[in-house]
Amino acid sequence: MRDDIGNKLVHLSKGSSDDPAKHRGEAAKNLVNILKEKSLRGGSGFIKGKHICVCFSEAPIGKLSQILASKDPSGFKYQPYGVLVDKKWLFKQGGRPAIYGPDPDYAKLPEDMQYRHVRFWLSDEYNIDHTWEREWRIKTEALSISPKEVTIVVPDRAAKEAFVEHGFAEWHYIALSDLGVEISPL
Repeated sequence: MRDDIGNKLVHLSKGSSDDPAKHRGEAAKNLVNILKEKSLRGGSGFIKGKHICVCFSEAPIGKLSQILASKDPSGFKYQPYGVLVDKKWLFKQGGRPAIYGPDPDYAKLPEDMQYRHVRFWLSDEYNIDHTWEREWRIKTEALSISPKEVTIVVPDRAAKEAFVEHGFAEWHYIALSDLGVEISPL
């Protein structure tokens, strides 16, 4: 059995604040909206060609501490709130792994596959390498979800109880702290 690949994909929520405490709270509120709408909204940020996609990571749930520790230039990128789906389920919906390559490769891809391109470049001047995200994408404005198809990812049992108390008891949860995933305190 491999511990570097699994049969699940995770979509982690994020906030927009530069303040880590506010950013985490915004990510939790975004997850509340996802659960209310039973839908993941697509976006075009960091997607060449401005294709609208919902993005996931193939990183195994037990390895999420590395992704959660990552930062982009504007601050913390991901927070410990999200949605876990079966890889086969997303594949049936049209989701596919990203294709990593240099910018010129984008134009070489068939138009209906260009949404999957992620910039990858290694040189003496600079490096652009996001392969650690192990990204999957589905080109859509919104991806419908339901409690039977997904597991909700929360940082700990207290967060789970808060979601349940706020009316989201029908969802199945996984607390990252129960899996030994280290979540940095704020």
